Amino acid sequence: MKYHATLLIELKDGILDPQGRAVESVLKSLQYQAENVRVGRVLEMELEAANESEARVTAHHIGKALANPVMEVFVVEAIKELA
Repeated sequence: MKYHATLLIELKDGILDPQGRAVESVLKSLQYQAENVRVGRVLEMELEAANESEARVTAHHIGKALANPVMEVFVVEAIKELA
């Protein structure tokens, strides 16, 4: 079966996020009251797996391979079966 997986990779708390600060500055200049803006990466992919659990495990392994464990954390946001 095919599954659609969504992973979110973002910087750990305490790691300087210059992109987030730049976005926050722009939002404030547009009169939005946004604070502590963080910029991360969203990865969406299609996986071949026997079941949802296997697809989640594969997505987790991909997240571990792509995230820098010193600076980043990741989460498997969603797994859904494709028709």
